Amino acid sequence: MELQRLIIQRPLEFGSILHLKELIPVFHRWIQQQLIKDHLLIDVGDYLHLKRDPKLLLVAHEGTFSVIYSPEGLALQYQRRRPISGMFTQRLEKIWNTLQLASRLLEQETALEGKIHFEANRFRIIVNELLWTETTENAPKVLEETIREAFRKEAGMSGFTVTCSMPDTKERLLLEFEVTSIQDLDSTISSVEQICA
Repeated sequence: MELQRLIIQRPLEFGSILHLKELIPVFHRWIQQQLIKDHLLIDVGDYLHLKRDPKLLLVAHEGTFSVIYSPEGLALQYQRRRPISGMFTQRLEKIWNTLQLASRLLEQETALEGKIHFEANRFRIIVNELLWTETTENAPKVLEETIREAFRKEAGMSGFTVTCSMPDTKERLLLEFEVTSIQDLDSTISSVEQICA
């Protein structure tokens, strides 16, 4: 089966002094102006009164953007809902570029007065396809080694760590990346070999 349902998370830098309520009018303006390429932005969900994630949700026809609490603190998450055509590398690149666009828009948002900055070298990929992980032999190793090779070979990165965890068969496959020598993460993602298509 094709691996389609991917989630990518990008943590905020430590010290960002953002009040989450400030994002609500920003997300509403994104809907009014349809600022995310190739997405039909529909609605904003405010769950700040709840203890569980997500805290805020920006819903599009193609996927959802959410603000969550990751183990490292606040993070922006993009979860793809609709299938993307093409090879796995193309699908992953499109999802990554969508998250990058949303991150840049938030960092450049004048209403937030520079209160939000994202870490440039850390992110997570979550495989939200339990059937894929169950039917792909040694799925964690397959995905981890593919992206490791992309970092080494295509981007020329000299230092990075990858942690891959799948603590239980009922849990989603999670990959965590920390890059200590970063050049062009966009080109890195596009270089992932086609083994998950």
